[in-house]
Amino acid sequence: MKPRSLTLTLAAGLLLTGFAAAAPVKLGNVPVTVEPNAKMLTLSAAGIRSAFPSAAGRPDAVFMTEDRKVSVAFEWRASKLAANEVSKLVEQFPGVIRAQVPNVKTLKANLVTLGGSPWAQFVFTTPSQGDELRRELMVTSVGGRMLVMTIAGNVKDYSRNEAVVRNLANSVRVN
Repeated sequence: MKPRSLTLTLAAGLLLTGFAAAAPVKLGNVPVTVEPNAKMLTLSAAGIRSAFPSAAGRPDAVFMTEDRKVSVAFEWRASKLAANEVSKLVEQFPGVIRAQVPNVKTLKANLVTLGGSPWAQFVFTTPSQGDELRRELMVTSVGGRMLVMTIAGNVKDYSRNEAVVRNLANSVRVN
């Protein structure tokens, strides 16, 4: 797994736009509505293609904090996932993360509820120069498919931006 937040910071200001109000926003083809605020920016389609050149693993929607240090990405994968399997991921997926992500320092797995839907939450850190990288994967089932929300940044930047990131994450409503 590559640290994508570093790539995202390369996206110039022209590829980012802000939101003036917290009106609910439908995320294109992703069956999700969120309520961003002026402190969150969104990466345009061109910005997403630039930051994620490979179509494999390219998110469908990406938000960034004002300082461009923490990203929140949404990806509606073709992978099958039944609603009753979300809770099973909490037990099964930590082994997958440890096998695929080198040098996992900490890893916490929980089942949480966002917008009335169950989500498997995985928060893990890995070493990096100067500060640890923090990744949070949130996984749920929508229409029998896997929906993934990834929150990425380093630990210090996440701490500074936690309120705005949590507000966005908590505003997620599956359509």
